Amino acid sequence: MPNSFDEARYSYNPGLTANCVCRVFFAIIGTLLCWVPFHLLSRNGEFAAVVLIADVVILNLFTILNSLIWRSDNWDIWWDGVGLCDIETYLNGPLLTIYAAAMFAVMRNLAQQVGLMRASALTPEEKKKRNLIQAVIIFPIPVVQLIFTWFDLAQRYQIGTLIGCSAVYDGSWPKILIYSAPPTLFALGTSPYAFLTWKRFNAISKSTKDALAASNSTVASRAQRTRRRLYQMSLSILVPYVPLMVAFLIANVQDTDFRPYDYRRMHSNAQEDGQYPWDAILFVPSWLVPFSTINQPWIPILTTMPIFVFFGLTREAIETYRGYARAVGLGRFFPA
Repeated sequence: MPNSFDEARYSYNPGLTANCVCRVFFAIIGTLLCWVPFHLLSRNGEFAAVVLIADVVILNLFTILNSLIWRSDNWDIWWDGVGLCDIETYLNGPLLTIYAAAMFAVMRNLAQQVGLMRASALTPEEKKKRNLIQAVIIFPIPVVQLIFTWFDLAQRYQIGTLIGCSAVYDGSWPKILIYSAPPTLFALGTSPYAFLTWKRFNAISKSTKDALAASNSTVASRAQRTRRRLYQMSLSILVPYVPLMVAFLIANVQDTDFRPYDYRRMHSNAQEDGQYPWDAILFVPSWLVPFSTINQPWIPILTTMPIFVFFGLTREAIETYRGYARAVGLGRFFPA
């Protein structure tokens, strides 16, 4: 930790600069690479996977903005974030929950579909019902979080180096129950479905595979390939994600004093017990931001890698790139 605030604020920090440059660069590249997988999965009707990619893109856009605006510890030149932070404060928590809930919905659907392997593709009615169920899984809890944010903010918001805008939840029980627990519970709930899907993939009989091959249905074959890639993509995300979310939950529980919930105390400007006025905007330099918090934006950035690997390098994806290249006169770089 620096010997003085002034030294830390005005001195060049190569580690902080490298972190900023890397996260902005990879967030931009990863977001661009998600477009073709988003397009292909949308065309195949994979609602939960499309929601996951859209969520990752939004989180990465927030990361790019926050990292560029608040890239140093010199808070003398910091913007107070009015407007942008008022929006991000309400969206960050729900977006993190949507990430976990979409993963759960993807794996749950895969477990069910692999257990009912068939030669024909889903009918439009079946797809509509599946998408409705996935929407019911993904969105209700984030909506509750969005609505309840006003009632659980101990401060208007705070701004930290690189991470930018973030909510300051009160140390009472809703912080854990409404915000910290749901992403971890979704992540843990995804694990049994991942095992069940793996077991069912391995249990597919030769006769079932032959039936799928003999069906001569391009749509059905594409759907089966999509399911397997979705499983591989989800599993590659899930393996590091589950222990990280458990660690985050434990850290949040330890950081919460579980005081009685008191809306009037939180939104009062009376500065009781040494607290800041509710509408105060807090500036937090990098040395006061926990390591896990300042690096949490890397989760959606790194998520773009398996999305691209499993859905950005397929035959359908290459054909899409070829079409884009021809449209701008660069078809020679993507020969047939």
